[in-house]
Amino acid sequence: MAKELSRSRAKDNRTLFSRLADSLRRDILANRMPPGHKLPSESDLQGAFGVSRITVRQALASLHAEGLIEKVNGKGSYVTRPNELPDMGSLTGFYEHMRKKGRNAIGRILSVREVGAPAAAAIALDVPLGHPLIALRSLRLVDGQPLAFVLAYGKTALMRSLIEEDVNTNDVVVLLETRLGHRLKSNRIEAHAVPASAAHAKLLEVARGTPLLRIDFTPVDVSGQSLVYSEMYFRGDSFTYKAVVKR
Repeated sequence: MAKELSRSRAKDNRTLFSRLADSLRRDILANRMPPGHKLPSESDLQGAFGVSRITVRQALASLHAEGLIEKVNGKGSYVTRPNELPDMGSLTGFYEHMRKKGRNAIGRILSVREVGAPAAAAIALDVPLGHPLIALRSLRLVDGQPLAFVLAYGKTALMRSLIEEDVNTNDVVVLLETRLGHRLKSNRIEAHAVPASAAHAKLLEVARGTPLLRIDFTPVDVSGQSLVYSEMYFRGDSFTYKAVVKR
C-alpha cells in the first residue's frame, strides 16, 4: 500500500509540473510571452497554479532544458531570444552567404495563391490531402541571373506573414525565428538531381532536361509542428550544396 501511494504521489507531481510547463510553453510559443519577457516569480507561479515550489522549479527546469527560458541570478527567469541566424544548414543563410561573397542576391515573387495541398506538402505539413494552403512561387537571382526556383507551401496566416516580412531579401527560417517568434528545433532536408521541366527550364534559363539540384526542406518548431514545406530547384552549373555531418 505504501509503495502504491508513493507511486501515486510521484505520478501526481509529474502531472502537475507537466501542466505548468505546458501552460508556460504555450504562452511562449504563441508570443503571449515574447522574447525578453520576465516570467512570474516562483511564489507567484505557486499561487497561480496551486502547486509546490519544487513543482514550479521542475517545470522551469524543463523549459530551460528546451532552450525556451534562461535564469538570471538574482533577477528571475526570462524568455530567451531566438538566435539571429539559426544554424539550421547552409540553405538557411542563402542570401547572407551570397552577399558575403560580394554577390547581389535577391528574390522575385512570381505568384501567391491558395491551393489544395498536394501529396508531398500534405505529408510534410501533416495535413489532409487537398487541405487549403498558400503556394508561393518565386525566383532567387544572383547578380541578376536566375539561380533557383522556389515553390513553398504553408498555412495562410503564416505564409502571409512571411510575405509581409519580405521573403525576397530574407531566408524563410531566419524570418520564422527573428521576426515571427517561432522556435525551430530542426530542418528536414532531402536533396536529389532532377531533369529541368519545360517550365523550370524557361525560368532558370537552361535547356529542357538540364540536371537541376532539387532540395526539399521543412523547418520544424520545438513543439514538433512542421511550418513550411519548400521545393527548391537550383541550376547545377551555378550552385553547390555543402554540408558538414557531425556525430
